Amino acid sequence: MQRPTHARLHVRDARDAHTVFEAVRLGLLKPVERRLNEIERATFIQSGAIFVWEESEDDLGLKRWTDGRVWSQSRMREPYLFYDERTPDGSEVGPPSPRSSHNFRFVDGISRSTYSTPALSHYDRSEHHPTGLVKQAYSAWVLGQPGAKPRKWHLTAYFTYADLPRIPTIDQDPALNRITIPAGMYKSGKARSRNSDAGSPPSSPSPPPYVHPTGACSPSSPRPGMDARVTLPSLHSAFAPYADASANAARRVHDAGRLPEDARMIRILNSRHIM
Repeated sequence: MQRPTHARLHVRDARDAHTVFEAVRLGLLKPVERRLNEIERATFIQSGAIFVWEESEDDLGLKRWTDGRVWSQSRMREPYLFYDERTPDGSEVGPPSPRSSHNFRFVDGISRSTYSTPALSHYDRSEHHPTGLVKQAYSAWVLGQPGAKPRKWHLTAYFTYADLPRIPTIDQDPALNRITIPAGMYKSGKARSRNSDAGSPPSSPSPPPYVHPTGACSPSSPRPGMDARVTLPSLHSAFAPYADASANAARRVHDAGRLPEDARMIRILNSRHIM
């Protein structure tokens, strides 16, 4: 039976997610290797559960996460995506929650003016404050060893706002709070900008520019075996001799097709015109 990667944990930022990833990479936590079955979904998908899984390119692994529930459209609260649970007909789970200062009692003890997690930001910015289960998602490229193919890992977490103050965080977990994340090991797999390349695997570094023996280093530096003093001719001047030769050859072929008497008369007329 597949269990959550962590049964009860709240991740607050990208560093928390990377800490969980590093615990998986070190073998301290176990990732999910296949889709959960109905019993596993009913048993383990609950507030506080976290699942880490690797995106697979073949049918034997996981290509996307499914849990059998209905969710709202995703909302980006950097660096996470949030989804609010919906009933099968698409309506909000639980009674409507009007906007009121009383809604924020679940964050007693947290200074909202100095630090706000993406989960709190999602609550503040939601048109209807979520009262049911919330899904929190993050992805990153695992760069690993130099030259190795990057792997894409995902973290899927669940919580309710009523339970959020009681869910432990990384600093409260003795198995996780001492983990050091290697520099450059994880690169976020999602970004707000459409033009960002964060959703694509990191590209290999470009080859270094050619360094001339004189010390010059520039993309326009001459290649080995090329004299830097040589100036290449323009296309027009380069092809002009070939064009003139082709025209003369065509003229000779054309003249060869005439009768001798006609050719003689044409030469006489041309000579008189020139004079």
